[in-house]
Amino acid sequence: MPDLTSRGLPRPGIGLYTRNAREGVNPVLDHGFVDAVRSGRVEPVAAVQAFEGPEVVLADGTRLRPETVIAATGYRPDLHDLVGSLGVLDEAGHPLAAGARTHPEVPHLYFAGYTNPLTGVLRQAGIEARAIARAFRHEKARATLPAPRLGDRPADALSKGRASS
Repeated sequence: MPDLTSRGLPRPGIGLYTRNAREGVNPVLDHGFVDAVRSGRVEPVAAVQAFEGPEVVLADGTRLRPETVIAATGYRPDLHDLVGSLGVLDEAGHPLAAGARTHPEVPHLYFAGYTNPLTGVLRQAGIEARAIARAFRHEKARATLPAPRLGDRPADALSKGRASS
């Protein structure tokens, strides 16, 4: 991994091989992420500590009000401590909705990498990440459209006794 310390991502204390040998973990890094951090499109922040209403509390005490949260927490599937109070998890701590689907009570909280089909979790995480990106773009596009006014749609014209061509 390139040195991204100046961008808020310190270098790991141990190397990939050592981490695998000690913890049984193979870190995965998408080079698109590195490019996004380098260009400033992605700004790393401290770990999420808790959700309090519309705010996200970070480990360093910072509070944010993000539009959207994507929980891609790696090898920690039990999320009760983090989002258990939101009602979005089953009894085992797994998300009730994953990928581009969201829970109706928390429509801007996405989970990626929590399903493990026979085709593999890494492949599935990529599929889910792309679906989340599409859903996010769609939601942003809808949010920027002006609200429809009465008379803007053919059905409105018909309900007022007028025909539209």
